[in-house]
Amino acid sequence: MEKSVCPLCNSKLILVDNELVCETCGYVSQDIQIASSEFEQKIFYELGSHIGFKNLYSQENISRIGESSSPKYYRMLSERWLKTSKENEEYYCMKVISRVCEKLTIPENVAAYAFEFSKRILSKKLEHEGITIPIICLYSLMISCKKSKIDRITMRKLFKTFRTLGYRVSLAALAKVSCLANMALEPKPVEEYLTTIIPSITAHPVVLEKVKKYYLSPVEYERKLYRTTIAILSYVDKYRRGGHNPYALASTATYAGEIALSKIEHRQPLFSQRIISESVDIAEYTVREQYSELFREAVYQLISNLNQ
Repeated sequence: MEKSVCPLCNSKLILVDNELVCETCGYVSQDIQIASSEFEQKIFYELGSHIGFKNLYSQENISRIGESSSPKYYRMLSERWLKTSKENEEYYCMKVISRVCEKLTIPENVAAYAFEFSKRILSKKLEHEGITIPIICLYSLMISCKKSKIDRITMRKLFKTFRTLGYRVSLAALAKVSCLANMALEPKPVEEYLTTIIPSITAHPVVLEKVKKYYLSPVEYERKLYRTTIAILSYVDKYRRGGHNPYALASTATYAGEIALSKIEHRQPLFSQRIISESVDIAEYTVREQYSELFREAVYQLISNLNQ
């Protein structure tokens, strides 16, 4: 077969399961003749019948969001083999966002906003080299999840999911997209991560078993731990927090909160740094170093003030 080039990143297209696939960005080319009628029906089924987000664009909603965003429109494009480069890019963008949202069970309204946002960036993509469709989708989902305040979907989780699905994404490319979109990604405050981190730690089997010995319910413990952690953070100057990953900082703050709470209630701590590492996917040495650098003194100050 004659060699082809990806229209999105100019990399080589290779034949995988009767499809031409870009070896760099994962783009699937539509310009391939399939001899088998059975496989041709499968291609039309995949490109035509299930385009878009499940239950997102019903017939009554098509008129509100515009014909250019509806599954009917993309079905028409797929049946005509997506003639233009723009149509190819929009279809591929929708496909990537849909796969990631299905993997992470992201709500459909968040997926829809991410797709609409990605189309705004696609028109500017040619101004910068090295920006691929997957990195645009990643950035769009990050913006959409942040706008919808979905704390469980972190940047780390999105990166991991994209790479698991075979898409090549990097922080350098993400920074380029941020400049292109003229919308900087500001990190969330450390305090906002606690509502995700604390339940994840409490759900650990070892921690949950210990919680039952001291508290009426896990919810009671989570509330106490949250209030204590917030108190600990008030003793750590915001300027000293600079340069640290806010998610990792929130995880270490939670550990410091448990240390302080155990001293207040005169019991052994319910979890260790290793359990935090297992629960929230943070390196154990990161928790250890941040605790020594920022939180050990804060714990002593809090206990001292309470004793006075």
